[in-house]
Amino acid sequence: MPQGRPKREEPTCVLAVRVPVALREALDRYLDALETRVGLKASRNEIIRHALRLFLATQQPAGRLTPPQRVDEP
Repeated sequence: MPQGRPKREEPTCVLAVRVPVALREALDRYLDALETRVGLKASRNEIIRHALRLFLATQQPAGRLTPPQRVDEP
């Protein structure tokens, strides 16, 4: 029987991302709610991948990446 992660058609890589603890806690609350209310078990990684895909899709009308707007910090 095969062991380890299932092989996917698309190659993957690992990205290390730091997030504020409050954001991670909010994500965990969301995941708990998903499992409790909907019965769907998802991981942080799955939700982050999904959110990133949706974000990039909204930033690419007609296949062209829209440059980010500058946000000036006070």
